Amino acid sequence: MPNLQKWVNLSFLICGVLGWIFLRGLFALAFEPLGWNRLDWFIAPSDVAGIISGLVLFLGLVWSPPAGNYLAEVISELGKVTWPARKETVVSTGVVIVMLTIATVFVMLFDTIWVWVVDTFLYT
Repeated sequence: MPNLQKWVNLSFLICGVLGWIFLRGLFALAFEPLGWNRLDWFIAPSDVAGIISGLVLFLGLVWSPPAGNYLAEVISELGKVTWPARKETVVSTGVVIVMLTIATVFVMLFDTIWVWVVDTFLYT
């Protein structure tokens, strides 16, 4: 297995930043009834709590051998994936768009007929 530690650490850093952003919002909601976020501070308490929580999440992931091994295996397996060629992707996308259009027209037609049947037999 090649050295994937930099990608693992980068992934953990991204998790820490996303945790910070998410938890900052949660702390802002929790601190609002206390009135802490309305004070004229240099940095809001919810931001401080979010930064600390994101840092704890990052360090917890970095120092957890099972998490590092798992993510290294996931990244290693992603390296083995064979991606389709551009032409194949464009053709597949076109097929999906055509099939969705056909399905939409079919459902619209069925719905129109159903509305007509219900209006004719129930409301006349």
